[in-house]
Amino acid sequence: MKNLFQNKFMVVLIVISILLVGTTSFISALGYTSYVRNAIGVVLTPIQEGANFVFDGIEDIFTSDEDYKRLEKENKELKEKLAKQEEELAKAQLALEENRQLKEYFGIKEEHTDCTFENATVTGRQSNTYNTVLTVNKGSYHGIKPGMPVIDNLGVIGCISEVGLTWSKVTLLTEPDFSIGVSVEKNSETGICSGSFAASKNGLCILTHLPDETEVSVGDRIVTSDSSTLFPKGLTVGKVEAIDYDTVSREKICYIKPSADLKNADSVMIITDFKDIYE
Repeated sequence: MKNLFQNKFMVVLIVISILLVGTTSFISALGYTSYVRNAIGVVLTPIQEGANFVFDGIEDIFTSDEDYKRLEKENKELKEKLAKQEEELAKAQLALEENRQLKEYFGIKEEHTDCTFENATVTGRQSNTYNTVLTVNKGSYHGIKPGMPVIDNLGVIGCISEVGLTWSKVTLLTEPDFSIGVSVEKNSETGICSGSFAASKNGLCILTHLPDETEVSVGDRIVTSDSSTLFPKGLTVGKVEAIDYDTVSREKICYIKPSADLKNADSVMIITDFKDIYE
């Protein structure tokens, strides 16, 4: 297209030039050479300037178009490269997180050598107004039974409440129908940790049945006790978030923030055996 514009314009200039040359020759023969030269200069100078302006404009248009296409291509390539790097970074972060969890799981297994563990993946999460239940990908085919403890790398998740051939349901420790024996780690005073509909709205469970003289403070760590028949001793349950006093039962009520990631847990461990209680 650039050459087409230039060719057409050149044809016009050539025609004009031929006419001017012919006219010049004719007038020169009559003896008016100096006047003719001045006239030609007056006519050709603006034409030449106009031609240069047009050609420069056409050149700028095509150069700008080429630059735009080049920049557009480079921008696309940079976006694709950035997307690939972000994907690789996400994979690396996921691998690091999985590696960290595996190390923590390994630490739990080393600490609780009296337990047998079955790794499982959370495949579903059902929530309604009253409760939340997890589904994992291990069932009776893998030796899973109702009541077995479920933990993640941070602490107690809950327990198995329903079992299928290759799946199981997990009741969370914040649910009203869940309870286990626990103790205040710093002084071994025991009580019962259970779910509560009211407390579960804030992601908490409650600790009750502590002796009246029990010293307990916000931030104290709560662990499973040997009074529990379904959980091994020493598993992390959570920390005391707040303390209240029930004037009716006349006892302390501690609100516990679970250490386990109940909302986002994607891999868990099921304790299938400890001290032969499932034999």
